[in-house]
Parts: sequence; structure tokens; C-alpha cells
Amino acid sequence: MEFINFSGVVLKHTMKKSAIAMALGLAFSQHATAQDAAVEPKMQRVEITGSSIKRTEQEAAGSIQILNRDDIERTGQTTALDILRSSSAIGTDINSANSSSGSFATGSSAVDMRGLGKVATLVLVNGQRIAQYGLADGAQQNFTNLDAIPSSAIERIEILKDGASAIYGSDAIAGVVNIILYKDFEGAKITGNYKESDGFKDQRNRNISGIIGWGDIDTNGFNTYLTYDAYKSDGYSAGDLRSHYPEWHRQTPARSTWDTPSVYSPTGNYYVNANNYKPAPGCPATSIDPRDGLCKYDILNDTGLTTNAKRYAVASNTHFRIGKDIDANFEITHASASNDYIVAPFAVQPTTASSTWYNALEGKMVGPFFYPKLPANNPANTTGAPVEFRARFMDTGDGFNFNRTESKQSRVMLSLTGEVKGFDWKSSVGYMTSDASKATRAASATGYANAIVSGAYKFNGPAGTNSYALLDSMFPVRTTIGESKIGFANAVVSGEVAQLPAGPLSVAFGTDVRQEKYEMASSDNVLRGELIGIAGLQVKDKMDHYALFAEATIPVIKRVELSAAVRADKSTNSDVHYSPKLGLRYNATDSLLLRATAAGGFRAPNIVETGNGLGRSSFANSISDPRRCATASALNKLIQNAAGVTPADKTQGNVLQNADCLAGIPTFVSANKDLKPETSRSFTAGFVFEPIKNWTLALDYFHIERKDEIGTRTTSDILRGEANLPAGQLVRVDNSVSDAQFLALVNKYAPANTLNFGGVGAIGLLFNPYVNSGKTRASGFDFDASGRFNTDLGLIRLKLEGSYLKNYQQFSVADNAYDVNMAGTYDMGSRLKTKLRGYLKSGNFDNGMTINYASGFSNNSLDSMNYCQTNNVSAANLGTCGHVGSNTTVDYNLAYTGIPNTKLSLYIDNLFDQAAPIQWRRGYAESFQFRRIGVSASYKFF
Repeated sequence: MEFINFSGVVLKHTMKKSAIAMALGLAFSQHATAQDAAVEPKMQRVEITGSSIKRTEQEAAGSIQILNRDDIERTGQTTALDILRSSSAIGTDINSANSSSGSFATGSSAVDMRGLGKVATLVLVNGQRIAQYGLADGAQQNFTNLDAIPSSAIERIEILKDGASAIYGSDAIAGVVNIILYKDFEGAKITGNYKESDGFKDQRNRNISGIIGWGDIDTNGFNTYLTYDAYKSDGYSAGDLRSHYPEWHRQTPARSTWDTPSVYSPTGNYYVNANNYKPAPGCPATSIDPRDGLCKYDILNDTGLTTNAKRYAVASNTHFRIGKDIDANFEITHASASNDYIVAPFAVQPTTASSTWYNALEGKMVGPFFYPKLPANNPANTTGAPVEFRARFMDTGDGFNFNRTESKQSRVMLSLTGEVKGFDWKSSVGYMTSDASKATRAASATGYANAIVSGAYKFNGPAGTNSYALLDSMFPVRTTIGESKIGFANAVVSGEVAQLPAGPLSVAFGTDVRQEKYEMASSDNVLRGELIGIAGLQVKDKMDHYALFAEATIPVIKRVELSAAVRADKSTNSDVHYSPKLGLRYNATDSLLLRATAAGGFRAPNIVETGNGLGRSSFANSISDPRRCATASALNKLIQNAAGVTPADKTQGNVLQNADCLAGIPTFVSANKDLKPETSRSFTAGFVFEPIKNWTLALDYFHIERKDEIGTRTTSDILRGEANLPAGQLVRVDNSVSDAQFLALVNKYAPANTLNFGGVGAIGLLFNPYVNSGKTRASGFDFDASGRFNTDLGLIRLKLEGSYLKNYQQFSVADNAYDVNMAGTYDMGSRLKTKLRGYLKSGNFDNGMTINYASGFSNNSLDSMNYCQTNNVSAANLGTCGHVGSNTTVDYNLAYTGIPNTKLSLYIDNLFDQAAPIQWRRGYAESFQFRRIGVSASYKFF
């Protein structure tokens, strides 16, 4: 039997033909091959993530899930993100298709494990890091962008559900995802895919890929291939989705007027006060809303929900030999992407609410700023006095206003492996780059105000009335550009150093060196605070990383193996950090394996957090102000439930409530060179059991504690402890003008109202520096089961995999204690996620079915512990509001191979068109699901 490769280092042994070895091979390769039960499968040379030592058995002490090429193709997914999401252990941290257009890291996708965030899950390609995305998410988090990985070149994916900093260093706290590309390929193949939603064709994507390779490594001494991926998905708007919105969406907090046309119309409306609100002259009769007589504009078609995305990727590997003993691989990968958001023409902004933001160059707060009223002498103003003009700059549409992110990523790497005097060695050297740029427009405080006050901007004129130069001065382009450059070299040597009574003692030693350069900067007009309410940052620095590591597998006694590893990492601005790991495997019987691990992990501070620069300003979004939200909700309830209330007033009430209950709070953060690494302790324990031949069961418990978390304190935590904050950390600003408008609107329908804000101002700015303060702990279970049996129709294979989050808590600095368990709440979502798969191959037909299950969860969260009550949800809706139901869907796939060199596939996600459970808090647009139908065809030329 052949040896097994763990991360490229060779130990030669004879495979023990025990039942447990076979069971483990089937269980944790995710049962990759369907073979006759009576035929013993031949072990193939594969690399398993999580160790630097080859072993003679497929399982390490930690749990590993493997998605092979067959598993990948059965999903029908054509992006690395969607392929990974087919595992219940993986969560989506950011998705380029629907991430907020205002976020820093638009145009990227990333995953996480255990709910600990994308920076705690290390993503590798062929066992090596790739350059982080050019734009740091939240202007802090460096991470791997999955959109840059060509899905057609993926041979398999290995998911290590265990901390592995002792092997890989920084970031491997929650687990490791190793995406392994083809090493060799002979022939030529082209594949096309198309998928769209049943009844909603606007949600569609297509992909075409090709691969060509030639050469046999044994016959010709080389193999080389080239693969190409092209992917496109269409963006869609709220208008496209309009007909699918259910009635319950309208009943959710602050969404009662979600489809009401906007009062910010081309002709506009004059808003003097709640009792003096009228359309400007010239509004077309078809645009007058008969319910309130105001001039309206349908904004839904300009309200983008997903992006128009285009991606291209190429990958090539040349596998060759140097002499007889050295195996070499030269890899080149390159990817580029473009993401465009659907955006509306700019609107004339309200004049009663203030805006605050930050001037990073001068280190000061800008504002409060109030948008100007339309002067009395402006031709568009017929009221005779300065007025708030609610209109829309229609000449900023048709492509003038835009939001686009473009990115590129490349890696060149040479890997060598060989053997010297019984020891295996492997080394890699490479260089990788990643850059991204985001461009959009925003209102200039000076340019906008001057154009309105001076009358330079002409409302309601024919096309071309306002010059491009004028519009550009009012709404200049702003950019954020980021670039990462990393050079690396690493090497590892392993082999047997002694023969113990229970077996050979194997060790590995290695080193890892990286130099990282990173810069990210907003355009000067952002850094100078010239653009209203826009956050930015500037950082530019380099960092060196050095590491030494060692690993050993020790057969203690027969059936008991101990593994131990330790790694020392030194980074610029940080002291040496040691990461240990211990693993224990005990083959209790031929059909029962017990296993456990204990590990220390860490994440080194990155350049954004510790490097040179001006720091960053940003906005904490969807924040509930504990001192104002309950009052705002109660006031808005009086408006929404009033008899005869107009749609415009209901919309205005929702806007005013959201300013306190879904607030965007300006914050400023500076780098801190004294930061310590984040550290973690993790523990796993479990078993693998084969009760009968070809049927296996695995269960593993995990517990992770992470401390010294780098970041700003959570906004909700700071607000809870506002009374104890140092002077100046939280700045509240006078909001009396907007509050008076709110109360006037309430008194229009409830004149006896006495409720008010009691003089509490709105949050203007939060100073929230990077610190080591946070702590998080998470625990739960991973489980896996598989089996196979023969029928008259063919071989049937069954697989079950799932995860259960038992506990998830964050530490509250304000309370000096851990907060409540967030598992099963709005913050963390479903506790239990499972996937049950069944496969049947019969002749030229290969069928597959997957049952997906996600448990229900509460709508409460840390920042809104009683969400429904805080938002004054009616008693009739409290049951639906308080809890999101479980979600069960069925996916089906069918492949036909009866045509020579051709494979035709059909994919139906959500086969029975099961509607998503009602999500009162998230709303319909963020939670809907349709039946999706996809087709694929591939052809092999030779």
C-alpha cells in the first residue's frame, strides 16, 4: 500500500490493513470514491492539511473535512465562496455580491469558522498564503479574497476544524481552509454553466472555464497546464424584486413605506413644516400621489441589492523534475474582478439633520454641518422664503453617479521537494501582489453648498443645463486604493529519527520568512474632510515575519500516538510568540478511534493596526442608541398608527426613527504600535466509530477562547457604559432642530403627546482607538456520518455532516464580565446546521440529493436585547417578530455521461421552492430564497 503525504514530507511505512484505517479513510476524505464494498481501496498519495509530517493513516488528531472534485462538481457552484458554503462548518463573513456599497472592502468575499470572523480563519492555496485583499475590511481587517481563486482549477479543499498556529502561524485560530489546485492535468476540457432563479431571472450568473494540459511526469519528465475562468453575475434592484415582497415585510419596524415613491422627485416638493408640505410647480400629473398631493419618484429601480460582477482568472502549474531526486512545481496565478453597484441620482439633502465627520489631515472633527436651504431668490423656489427643497438632481444619473470596485491579484511560486539520506524536504519561494481600488462620488461640503446658495445649479432645466464641471464640483469622485506586496520563502525537513517499541518516532523542522508591504489610502478630498459624512484612512508601512517550528509524532504504546508541535513567530513591532499544540490518538478498538487536541493560537497585529499613517475614520452602522431609540420608536408608532396619516408622513416618521435605531455613527481610530497579538486557547475531543463495515460516525467537541482581541470596543458596549466614559470619547451634538421636526410631525396626529427626548443629543462622533481588550469564547460540536450499500439500481452513498454552536460569548468591558450567550440569536444565527447527502449512480446517470437544515433563532441581539419591545411591535406580531423559524431545503443534481467526451448536468437548488422563514428584523430583501435552476455542459477534446 502506498504512503500518504502530509504537507509534502515523506515517511515510508507499510500501511496496517486494519478496519479503523479503512474507516477513517472513508470518513474523512468525505467518502470520495464509490468502490465495491468487497474491494479494499488503494491508498493514494494525497496531502492533508494540519501537519508537516506524512503519516500512514489518514486521520490526524483533529477533525478534517475534504471536498474532492466530485463533491465540488455536485454542488453546481462556480465560485470558491459558494463551494465552501456547501460545508456546514463554514460561514460567510463578506460576499462581494451583496456587501454594503459603503463598506471599505467592496468587491471581495471571505469566510469564517466558529463565528470568530475572517481574520481568525487562515485560507491557503496549495498550502501557502496568498496576498491579502487590497482593501482592508472596516479599514482594519486583512483577509484572503476568495473571488481571486479560479474555481475550475480546484482539485480539492481541505477544512481543518481546529486551531493550527503551531503549524501555520498567525490567523489559524478557528481553523484552516486549504484550497488545493491541480498539480497535473493532461488533455483539454471546456465547461459552461448557467444558473438563474425560478420566477426571478434577474438573479442569475454564468461561468465558462477551460483547461488544457500536456506531458506525463513519468514518461516526459514534466506536465504543464493552463486553466481559465470567466464569471459574470447580474445585479438587481429592489424594483426588480418588487413583485415578490410579502405583506409581512411592510409590518416590520421602519419598513411600512418601503415601496412608497420618494418625495425626492425630479420636480421636487417644498417642506416648510409638517403642516405645510406641497409639491413644486411643474410636477407631471402622473407623479402626484393622490394620498398626500406630493410629487413622487419611484426610487426602487435605482436601489441596488446586488452588484454587477465580472471576474477573470488564470492558473498554470508546470510540474517537472530536476535530476532524479528533486520534484519541482512552478505555479502562476492571476485574477481580476470588477463590481458595479446600482445607484440612484443624488438627492437634495434634508436641512434639519446635522452631519459630523473627521478631517484626518488636521486631526479634527468637521461639523455639525447642515445642508443649505434653497434660497428665496432661487427660480425653483416659489415660496418667497428659504425652504427645504426635497428634489433630485436627475442629471447625476445615467452613469454620472457610480460605485465601482476593481481588483487584481497574482502569485508566482516555485516549490521543490526531495529526499536526502532518508529525510524528506520541501521548500517554497514566491512573490505575490494584490491591489484594489474603489471609486464613487460624494457631496462636497463647499461645492454643494455654493451651487445651491449661489443658484449656479439650475433645477428642472433641459438636459445639459448644468455642466459636467459644475456637477463634478458638487459631487467629486472619491477613491480608496490599497496594495499588498509579499515575498516569502519557507522550508521543512522531516523523517524518522528513532525506532520506539510502538513504532517510529518522526519529526519535522521548518522555517518561514515573509516580508509584507501594505498601503491603503483614501483620496485627499476625503482625508481633508471636504466630503460630507465620508470616512477614510491612510496607512503605509512594511512588516517582516520570521518563524521556526518543530513537530513530532510519538507512538507512546501500541494504539496510542501523541503528536506535538511548537512554533515561534517574530513580527515587526511584536515580541516572539510561541504557539504550542498537542494531539492524542487512541485506537481503542479496531472500530473505535478516540482523539483530542489542545492548542495555542495567535493573530499578529497587522500593518493597518500598528503601522504608520493617519488612522481611519469610519461609521458604525445600524446602531441602536440606548438613550434615544425607545423614545424614537414610541413617537413613530404614534405616527404610523394614526388615522388619516399620509404616506409621506409615515415615510418621514420611519426616517426619523431610523436615525436613532439604525444609526450610522462616525468614529475615528488610530494605529497603536504597542498592540499585543491576539491569543487563543482551543481544545477538541471526539471519536470516530465504525459500528459495521462501510458505516462510520464521528463526533468532536470544540472549545475556543480568544483574548487580547485587537479592535475598537463594540459600539453597543461603549454606549451601554456611556456614563463612565472619559470626557470627549463620545461626543453628542445638539439635535434640537431635527427633534422639533419629529415632535411637530407627532403632534400633527397626536396633539396631546408629551413624550420627548429630554434634551439628550444625537451621537456626533466616537473616538475609539485600537486596543487589546476584547475576549470571545465559543464551543460546540462537529459531527459526520457516512455509509454505502448496494441496490439493484446501483451503489448508494449517504453522508451527513453538521455543526452545533453551543455557546458564543463576548466580553463586556463596561460590565467587566462576559455577555449573554449569543448562540441562537440574531447576532450568530442558527445554532444547528446540517447537510444530508445521498448519491446514486446507475449507468450513465449520476443522481445526488442534499437536505439542508438550519435551526431557528431569536431576533434579539447584544445591542437590542428586547428587539420587538424596543421597536414597539404590536402584540399581534410579537410571536413572528421574536423568533425566526428553522429552514429546510432540498437540492438535487443529475449528471449524464452517455455522450462520448461529454458531461451534461442539471442542478436544482431548493427543489420544492421552500420559502425562507420570516425574518422580521432582517426583512425580506436580505432573507428571501427561490428555487434556482442551473445547467452545465463540459466537453473533453482529448
